[in-house]
Amino acid sequence: MELDKFSKIAESLRQYRRAELRDFESETGAKPVDQLYVDPLPGDAVLRSVLSSNTTFLLGRKGTGKSTVFARAQSAMRERKDIISIYIDVKSLYDVLDTVDISPEDLESKGISAVAYRSHMLRKVMLGKVIVEMLKEIGAVCEKLSLWDRWTGVRRNYEDLLSSLGDIRDRIKSAKLDLHEIPVLQRITHQLRLKKQQETSLKRDQAVKIGGKASLAKVEVLTDIAESLSDFDKTLDDSDVYNEYSDVVLKSFPFSEIIEDIQSLIFGAGLVRLVAFFDDFSELSFVDQRLFVDVVLSPLNNSSNEAVKLKVAGYPGRVYYGKIDPGKSDTISLDFSDLYEATEVQEMERSASSYASRLLGTRFKVFGVDLASYFDFSSETTREDIMRLMFQASFNVPRIMGHLLHLLYLDRISKGQKITGASIRLASRKYYENTISKYFDRLNRYALEPFENKLDRHNQSQLLACLISEAKDVKRRIISKEVGGDYFKDLGQNPPTSHFTVNPGLEDMLSSLESNFFVSRYKKMRAKDNREVISYSLFLGLCESERMSWGYPEGRPFRHYFQQRCFEYTRAVHQFLSSNQTIRCNTCGMCHSMDNREKFEFFKWRCPDCQEGICSIANLSDDFKEEVALLNKDIMLEPIELDIISALNEEQRDMRAGEISALIDTTHQMVGRRTSKLKEMGLVDKEPDSEGRVRSSLTPRCEATYFGRSNDNLS
Repeated sequence: MELDKFSKIAESLRQYRRAELRDFESETGAKPVDQLYVDPLPGDAVLRSVLSSNTTFLLGRKGTGKSTVFARAQSAMRERKDIISIYIDVKSLYDVLDTVDISPEDLESKGISAVAYRSHMLRKVMLGKVIVEMLKEIGAVCEKLSLWDRWTGVRRNYEDLLSSLGDIRDRIKSAKLDLHEIPVLQRITHQLRLKKQQETSLKRDQAVKIGGKASLAKVEVLTDIAESLSDFDKTLDDSDVYNEYSDVVLKSFPFSEIIEDIQSLIFGAGLVRLVAFFDDFSELSFVDQRLFVDVVLSPLNNSSNEAVKLKVAGYPGRVYYGKIDPGKSDTISLDFSDLYEATEVQEMERSASSYASRLLGTRFKVFGVDLASYFDFSSETTREDIMRLMFQASFNVPRIMGHLLHLLYLDRISKGQKITGASIRLASRKYYENTISKYFDRLNRYALEPFENKLDRHNQSQLLACLISEAKDVKRRIISKEVGGDYFKDLGQNPPTSHFTVNPGLEDMLSSLESNFFVSRYKKMRAKDNREVISYSLFLGLCESERMSWGYPEGRPFRHYFQQRCFEYTRAVHQFLSSNQTIRCNTCGMCHSMDNREKFEFFKWRCPDCQEGICSIANLSDDFKEEVALLNKDIMLEPIELDIISALNEEQRDMRAGEISALIDTTHQMVGRRTSKLKEMGLVDKEPDSEGRVRSSLTPRCEATYFGRSNDNLS
């Protein structure tokens, strides 16, 4: 066994950033992404779709390999002489956004609040930064390809064209408030103030009813708190306001000039098109995502006369197309349930297991080692069995496979022991308990963020607890023979209860749990009464942690095991939602039962009582508010800072900014800034190593405060 190579294989799979894998060139040779790339479908079908001349949306949860596909596609495009391609990491640009200088001297005279001004200028700078980066990338690619050697343009000089692109870049950088932007900001300011007055009046009425003068005084204090940036976002929920605002923002950028220059560049150099890769845009808030599509992507896609084609990576269920026609674009999902959809579960699982085998087999081969040297293949546990288990333990997410291999390195390989099925299950349990399950508790206790974020995460936690409780109850009823009759009679004391089905209408409710890998869509199927349902699976590590059996029994009689009625959780989820959510009017405050949701959707959420307000789903949060009020605000950190100290805690070693950024999906510049801040707070030490590179480590104070077993963060 070559321990160092196995460790690097695990590391190459679990890294986040950009997937070009330059850290591993000494092991793989030049262009490591070309050597290591394994397409999720035979015949490189996914790669070929991305390389097509259509605008493409590539969808998948974190770690499913979107950036790797993009990196491989760009590598292929660089071989062509008739295309130029650029890559923009959208999230990283937003991450390192500089603070907007606010000059409020005549804001009041213009009737614009400081919140409306700051929110608008932040958005304008964000969008401008994306456009500037795009133009900068175009210039860099032109210089690298020496396009002036092949320039055939007759209408424009090459140097003049590049100078024009540079001038546009400089104009966009100096973001200022334009006159045409003032009216819509005035309207938004008016709505902010009106909404604040209505909320204050409603709270005052409720306080008087409940607690008299004492509660009324508390409300008066609350009304003095400044409007938040999220209030600005809420005004954009009104489609008329949003459409007016997005049109105004679009006019702030000279897109007609930008597109004209790009067209001149493409055709003047005898090129076919510019291909622009935009990665990680689903990380943005929904309002930012809409503006990004409407202000940046749509004009590029729709007004460039085929000179520009977009390749956009996002999360399932979190993609806004705007004016880009999905019917004229390709949408590819990397999640296994979509990629390998088949008539029967067993056929889907074979295809998914085959990808796991190809992915790991290629990775080990390129690093110069044999898979069989590290995995315990035998007549009893074949390679096919182990690869099926790797798929089940990771949902075929390469990054999770990397984390599992890292844990297996610590548990087995470092001791000279081969990997067995039992050790994979143990690694999956450890990954769940040490990483995935911490998502709820650590962020809710220590993250400095809006209350709504904590409440949403709290409700997800409660929903997960509901699903686990239901699975355990089904297990009990199967064992006691309360359900299923003779169908379950020979299953023993631990029948599998890892999968469940729900109506398709509940997909949105489970999307957050799915995106964080607590559950995963498994297959679309028909219930016994022929209704369409969706089968979900709990994460294997979760089942191991809860002592539940994952999968379904062997044998033909059990091929439709999870279509049994006891695994139908639709009613249980609806009961949970009814007890934790209500439908509330934003004007009159009237509440309605969640059972009426379909009626409200039909009438566009108009309030049936006041006929003026718009209703929305509200969480019943009084108990949780009291819980949050007990948290110690003095030790709360920004979510990115929590990610940094969590990575240092999990790795248990001093790390460079680049190493940390590769694990937490941000830039090394961002890590460098935040570790300096954390050092000032006494939470992180930063010292140069023997090569002069600065490495970060946790202080004892940080370990005791955020990772100590006895600390409960209650004041």
